[in-house]
Amino acid sequence: MAMEFQTHPNAASMPAVTAVLATGQIEEGDVSRLNAFLSNAEIRKTIAVYLASPGGSLYEGMRLGRFFKDHHIKTVVEGNEVCASACALAFLGGRDNDGKPWRSSSSNSSLGFHAFASADSAFQDENETQMVVSHVLDYGREVQAPLELLILNFATPSSSIYWLTQDEICSLGIKLWDVPGNKFTC
Repeated sequence: MAMEFQTHPNAASMPAVTAVLATGQIEEGDVSRLNAFLSNAEIRKTIAVYLASPGGSLYEGMRLGRFFKDHHIKTVVEGNEVCASACALAFLGGRDNDGKPWRSSSSNSSLGFHAFASADSAFQDENETQMVVSHVLDYGREVQAPLELLILNFATPSSSIYWLTQDEICSLGIKLWDVPGNKFTC
């Protein structure tokens, strides 16, 4: 069930990029598995992780995002893929080689956010809930996530997903790859 990491199928056409395809449910230990994968990979000028995941562990998603930030790894949700929930939070850690935020979605992909859910029980006491909210907000500050995005995240029930529109993606500072036009539109 954990994420699988492999060389992206199009890596040969990207000679300056170590392109990693990360698919599946985010589970505890994914950061360690990604680190092991990268330690055995040919590291090129730029590292980009292409995310395709419905979500999973909230805390491991944030650990992935911190890993992306700390190692200057670009995050991409490419065409026809979905990145939601914990994956969308991990996505926010994307950075360029200079450590500046670098996150990219495609005109035909889906990037979705929602409030967290407690996997262990149907109810969580308000102190635990407030602690988790503070952890997510702290993570958002650390990865320079737009405040508007964190508000959307908490305002959307955990039983639903808020899918960003293309206009919202652009307004939030996320790069948008226009698939038909074969170029970035923002």
